[in-house]
Amino acid sequence: MFLIFSTNLFSKLTLEEIDLIRSYSDADAKSIIQNGTSFCNDYFKRNFSSSELNYQNSFTCKFSKKRNRFYVYMLAIDKRDSKSMKKFCSDILLSWPDIYEHVDINFKFQKKDYLSGFYIENFFYDKVIDFSDNYENDQRIISNELNNYILKNRDNFSENNKENNLLIEKEIKKINKIYKKIISGTKTDLDNLIDQILTDIVRYKIFVNDVANFKSYSCNWMPGKDKDPYVKREKFNEFENI
Repeated sequence: MFLIFSTNLFSKLTLEEIDLIRSYSDADAKSIIQNGTSFCNDYFKRNFSSSELNYQNSFTCKFSKKRNRFYVYMLAIDKRDSKSMKKFCSDILLSWPDIYEHVDINFKFQKKDYLSGFYIENFFYDKVIDFSDNYENDQRIISNELNNYILKNRDNFSENNKENNLLIEKEIKKINKIYKKIISGTKTDLDNLIDQILTDIVRYKIFVNDVANFKSYSCNWMPGKDKDPYVKREKFNEFENI
């Protein structure tokens, strides 16, 4: 069964509904929501350096079915200085230029690596494959990815070389498909639809404990709306189970 996604026909679909449609065509299809959330969390774990940023928490990613929102949030930072809450949160966000640019209308359309797990071609990797359009270099990347696949899946290979070769050929086709797509800069209808959905549902939050006043706040942003946060009284445990 083949599914063709049109950004016009399916413009009102949610990620949950796309996952459901994909499951009809492939019972083993991986969830876009689960893969995107896992990829996002892995990204921040790999790129967080407490020695550089000087606070205990990096960002965490969470999808809320109840609100149909994808949150990228940080908790809970203690505020001990006299800065305004908006200034305090904005200074933290400046340490994360990728996110800071995403809330800036001038840069919101740039690719955000931490959201790349929502796109099908990244489902089978723990990183984004970065091809350079240099043929020799790109062939080395493809070769390395293939070697990594063989090493990671060695338990799936048997003494039947014909079956083993079929597994490898399938992986080669998949890598080459990704390569051609990235180099050509083409985007599928599903890519465009996911772009649209993420723009609508992504939210950024920083939870702050105002130590001096014994109060808890959250600073909130939407992609491409305003670099200045919307501040509200909110405790993390009020957000935790949404």
